[in-house]
Amino acid sequence: MNINRLFFLVSWMFLVPFLHSQTTWSGAGDALTWDDFSNWSNGVPNSTNGAVFNVDTGGTALLSALSVASVTFNSGAGANQITYFGSGALTVNGAISNNTFNIQTFDIVLTAGGSATWKGSIVYSNIVNIGANQITLTGSHAFSGQAVNFSITNALTYGNFIATGSPTFTSNVHINISSGSYAFVAGNTFDFTTGNFSGVSLSNVVLPTLSGGLTWNTTNFISSGVLSVAAIPEPSAYAALFGAAAIGFSVWRKRRKV
Repeated sequence: MNINRLFFLVSWMFLVPFLHSQTTWSGAGDALTWDDFSNWSNGVPNSTNGAVFNVDTGGTALLSALSVASVTFNSGAGANQITYFGSGALTVNGAISNNTFNIQTFDIVLTAGGSATWKGSIVYSNIVNIGANQITLTGSHAFSGQAVNFSITNALTYGNFIATGSPTFTSNVHINISSGSYAFVAGNTFDFTTGNFSGVSLSNVVLPTLSGGLTWNTTNFISSGVLSVAAIPEPSAYAALFGAAAIGFSVWRKRRKV
């Protein structure tokens, strides 16, 4: 084998993964499941291979957990519903793009595999795992599933929505926030959305447990997505406040008698 041919083969092996960055739904197999190789133009979508829909599928399903590079709905895709059987779940490492006027529905556990933009009219009717990623929402997004889950890594790294569109939440949605081993301090402030969580009940918001005399300030969470950590006043502080109030009341009574 001459050196030029060897160079060509090595170069081709390196470029192939980048040349095939998408696989398009054809429905030529069972016309239902993502796991069927024959339903796709370039095999089952994976972490380097985005899923593309150009036709009305009538609904598709996952039989197993898949991690894909992106999901795109182009003109002609119709209104699609992605659901699951058994252990089916979907992780999307990049963008979700609905380039149609139709509503696309994710009735499946959906996990953000990285920070990305989710665009278009989309309904999320199952659990959505945001993690510590930043998701930009453009278009109309309706969250009606069991939960939306965020996580906090540290004071600067945590999951949130940049809502340039109009996300909505139904009253049954739980907002769950986890923190791992992060040690919170008084003054920590976290902004989980540039929009709001209107529609969510504060009783359905689950927060990390705080210790060391700290408490959550949730006053602005529903209206603006902001949570902050505050110090619980010591009993002596309450006593001082009570004492000051008592003295003030005594002075006021004396002045009234004069």
